[in-house]
Amino acid sequence: MRKLSVQAYNHNVLNELIFNLSLIILSEKFNSIPKIKIEEEDLKKGIWIASILCTSNEESHRRKGQLFSSLLFLNFKDNIEILKTCYILFSRLGNLTATKFLDGLYEQKEKNPINLRSKYEFGSFITNELIHERESRIIEASSNSYLITDFQKELWKALEKHSEISISAPTSSGKSFIIKQFILNQFSKTQSFRVLYIVPSRALINQVGEEFKAEIGNDVHIKTSYVEENEISDKEIYVLTPERCVKFLNSKLKVDFIFVDEIQGVADIFGRGLTFEYVYNEIPHCFPSAKLITAGPNIDYPEKTFKEIFEKESFSVITKLSPVFQFKIIMKILQNFQFEVELKTESGKSQKFIQDLGFDSSKTSTLGSTIANLVKHIAPNDFNIIFVQDGNLAQNWALKYAQITEDVNDLDEEVKELIDFLKEDIHKKYFLIECLQKKIAYHHGSLPDIVRKEIEELFASEKITNIFCTSTLLEGVNLPANNLFTMQPKKDSEPLNKFEFGNLIGRAGRLQSSLYGTVYYLEKENDKIKASDYFDAEYNKEIEIFSSYALNELDINDLKLPINLIEKETATSTSTAKQLSVFLRHKFLKGENHALKYLKSKKLSINQVDLAMSYLRDTLRSISVPIIVLNNNPSIDPILQNELYDKVVKSNIRDWVINKNSNYNEFLTSDEIINISYHNRPFYWQFVDLIERLDSIFSIIEESKVKYKNWVSARSMCYQSKKWLSGEPIGKIINSNINYLESRDKIDSNSIDDINSVINNTIKFNSTITTYLLPKYIKVLVDILNVVLSDSQKEEYKLTLSLPTMLELGTQEGAIIRLISSGISRNVAIKIFDVYKKETTKEFRETYDILEWLSSKKEINGLKPIYNRYLNRLKVLKND
Repeated sequence: MRKLSVQAYNHNVLNELIFNLSLIILSEKFNSIPKIKIEEEDLKKGIWIASILCTSNEESHRRKGQLFSSLLFLNFKDNIEILKTCYILFSRLGNLTATKFLDGLYEQKEKNPINLRSKYEFGSFITNELIHERESRIIEASSNSYLITDFQKELWKALEKHSEISISAPTSSGKSFIIKQFILNQFSKTQSFRVLYIVPSRALINQVGEEFKAEIGNDVHIKTSYVEENEISDKEIYVLTPERCVKFLNSKLKVDFIFVDEIQGVADIFGRGLTFEYVYNEIPHCFPSAKLITAGPNIDYPEKTFKEIFEKESFSVITKLSPVFQFKIIMKILQNFQFEVELKTESGKSQKFIQDLGFDSSKTSTLGSTIANLVKHIAPNDFNIIFVQDGNLAQNWALKYAQITEDVNDLDEEVKELIDFLKEDIHKKYFLIECLQKKIAYHHGSLPDIVRKEIEELFASEKITNIFCTSTLLEGVNLPANNLFTMQPKKDSEPLNKFEFGNLIGRAGRLQSSLYGTVYYLEKENDKIKASDYFDAEYNKEIEIFSSYALNELDINDLKLPINLIEKETATSTSTAKQLSVFLRHKFLKGENHALKYLKSKKLSINQVDLAMSYLRDTLRSISVPIIVLNNNPSIDPILQNELYDKVVKSNIRDWVINKNSNYNEFLTSDEIINISYHNRPFYWQFVDLIERLDSIFSIIEESKVKYKNWVSARSMCYQSKKWLSGEPIGKIINSNINYLESRDKIDSNSIDDINSVINNTIKFNSTITTYLLPKYIKVLVDILNVVLSDSQKEEYKLTLSLPTMLELGTQEGAIIRLISSGISRNVAIKIFDVYKKETTKEFRETYDILEWLSSKKEINGLKPIYNRYLNRLKVLKND
């Protein structure tokens, strides 16, 4: 049988059919492709050959069988006999979810393919086969029935049977759907169940949280940060990044189910891999009885990665089969109106042709203008992602496309509501407004949470058509499109590796509306990496976790150096070396045997291990900072933490906290506070002094300049943070910064470019410094204070102890923290609280939780429709 399927896989008739069927579809976009006639005999032979592949045990064979089946349907949608054939082929492939597209077969359309009923007979023998195949791919979850793929069925069975599972599957394979349905099913069956769902980015926290809220009952509480003071419930889902998990690890809560999404993040050598690896290493020790699942796309030997991280065996569920396929098209600029267009197919064939696209590329002033014109002329009515290397380009290229796009007359009400929100809550001259008016948006990590989420919702619901997006796509944000446009794909200045590129193009193909997507790659003559290098690559790879990669570059002498004295040839290698030293020091401080076992498990000689242990022993001999402080701050050098600890315990404690006094809320100049003691200064000046002293140990300002890529000082950090802590909406902070800079002749408020520069810088400053870097280092101080303060002092200085959480969430108000921790965006939470204060008495607020009050309302009067729609989507308002 295998010999027959190999012959079928390599058969010239099938390969020629796949290529010709592809050309016919693409000829609708490119009129230079000649018309091709498919001979009936070839088609019959191709169907017979494909049916052999569809029942093969080899995934590469089944992938080609699925490709042919999809192309067959796309070319003959009106031929009932072909549709029946496609149904049989999809059934034998174990991909009955794809049969939802075969509209001509069914009595009526249904969202759930399980409800579809054919109008036509298949014959008793085939009908029995199809019924059997169909019934074997139905699962029951939370009183609902779902028709799923073979891969999804295998994963579902594994979840029922195994406690440790490692998953590798393409972006569109439906793994997250099965994980979520399994979690929901467990909640419906048990009285008590707690889930930790780990995602790589804050953007994904919002997306995953909202997806759960849309389907889950009110008895399950979804939390997007861990705050010790918050009420603990019997049924909870914590959706957290690895950074937010650090505090959760010490919660002592019983966790039943842990899912680590996008596990490949543990390979990040540019900053976060260390934290990812630390958190994942700790999970089995902190939650030994939890079911533990990991997932990522295109990972070779996922069980090996699982074992290296968690020191446990796992059952692996692996597929390379995606329910959608991609056309891969290379485009090269020739001259005047002409482009060379090359189609590459999975069958290994390619063909070039010359296409006139109706615009003169020699007259487009920038690459952004060329891309804008390409999108307009190739896919004006499709849903497109244009991948861009950074946020500034995403904004600028989106604007260029908006400028050549006609006005839109049928703008959806929800888009109009977002535009009104941006005008009032961000700024009336925000560039995003101009884009949205043409159904265009840009998407990157520095957009305000609610704005980014609305853009994702509007694109998913097909209310905006084009989105210019950065590498946030690689972090698992679910934004599928008909087409993906790219050129020299980069993450900031670094070219994407082949693994990342494979992950990226997985977004081409909207499974809800199509079986395929198209990737358009604009190749320039001087590109170092050619499009074919990416298109012909194998996208799977074995994950090398952060420490394993770093150990390959280890200079053992680094272990005896202070962090600030480690210098290598490049900034990247210096950063990696520093992180590795921090990582190994933390390992050692957990116990010498812990570090020794780890080093011996790597490819180091006995002499290297002995020397490394000797250096670690010598440098860490005098560490006196409590282990709980170190455990809470795994990405920060223990030696520096110890330096801070020594200073705190040898000082008057009042020198390391924010002190309430008669000047606390006063605005005083730097000259006026010179002769005022630290304890009697206003909040702002105490904060500045505290940050400057922390900076002298941790070099916060230097790290801020690298991340923010601009000038920064302790005073600018504290000035922005003070406004953020006061609960000011981001729009008000932006306007304050505009007024401040204009008063010093730094900008012109009539210049739309200047205004948007301030908007973008304010949001970026806020996301990189105010809510990330400052909380990171203040938390070390707070963890030390929690150890050394008495209970009465903790009560007296509770503001200081709450600073990291308040900075991250952007408020000092407990009720707002409660709302944000429950998954509600800060902007919305502030608006809700304003209404809450007006509508309730102090006695009411002391008795009832704000979420209880919220759940009693069908809508919040005085809030814009966009806010109430958002709250309804989160299911926090009253439902009839």
